[in-house]
Amino acid sequence: MNRAEAPIHKAMVLAAGFGLRARPLTLVRPKPLFPVLNRPLIGHVFDLLAKTGIGEMVVNAHHLADRLVDELTGLAGPGTLIISREETILGTGGGLWRARPYLDGEPFLVINADVYTDLDLEPVLLDHADHRPLATLVLHDHPRFNQVRVDPSGRITGFRGLGQPGTRTLAFTGIHVIEPEIFRYLPEGPSDIVNVYQNLIDQGRPIRAFVATGFSWWDAGALDAYLDLNQTLCRARSDGPVVLGQDAVIHPDARVEGWAVLGAGVRIEKGARIRDSILWPGARVAEGIHLDRCVAADGAWVRENAVGQALVPHLENSANG
Repeated sequence: MNRAEAPIHKAMVLAAGFGLRARPLTLVRPKPLFPVLNRPLIGHVFDLLAKTGIGEMVVNAHHLADRLVDELTGLAGPGTLIISREETILGTGGGLWRARPYLDGEPFLVINADVYTDLDLEPVLLDHADHRPLATLVLHDHPRFNQVRVDPSGRITGFRGLGQPGTRTLAFTGIHVIEPEIFRYLPEGPSDIVNVYQNLIDQGRPIRAFVATGFSWWDAGALDAYLDLNQTLCRARSDGPVVLGQDAVIHPDARVEGWAVLGAGVRIEKGARIRDSILWPGARVAEGIHLDRCVAADGAWVRENAVGQALVPHLENSANG
């Protein structure tokens, strides 16, 4: 199949959440805007969709919505981008319900804005087109997150340990392809799409698993996972493990060790040492300060040594991991 002829043309990118596991960083940026190699996470999601020929995207926004919306247009490329603002948080099911005017009428893909993956979506879309269940969920074997039970025929039988004996348990990637019929079963207002799926399974309606292998997938929702993702990508770069943003300045007597991602306008002063860390745009590391496995948020001025911490402008001198 030619990628330009993908059987799915629309996608919803879920980006409204509070990002509680990533606080205090999510007090500064919504998690979809966390830089990964100096490109926001949601930008990598848009890249993935573009590779598959999906050019119509709906993004829901709630937490720090103004900040998110301000940056989305430049990230989405030439595709059609629609923002679905939520005055109150609606959850995964409620977010879909609110976006119904843009999505109804044909199958669509749903993906989380805070997950990084290099999964080839084309086989997923073709599998769904071949079987046409109410929904196809992309699953993989990831022991830490394995909760979804699948029978030998590929049907999902339950979530969070609710399945039947004889099934295998896999993890949900946050990627699913959904038929527009789903809107008949979504309640108006806040809801969790997984609970909707479970109700449909209980009624005997088909929810299918696509079991994916041989790809990378990262849930960057917590500090360590976010650091690990950037570390893996930095170490795989052919031009070295240090990424420099525009106008980033490293004093000649400062050191950057291991890997690092330094955003636009970052300043590392004399005698400072940065190791295995991420500095968001405008962050500054004072003279002689050592950072090891830290994230310094936009505009943070770091004036004390830190290890394994998330540092935001009003908290950069305390432990915030």
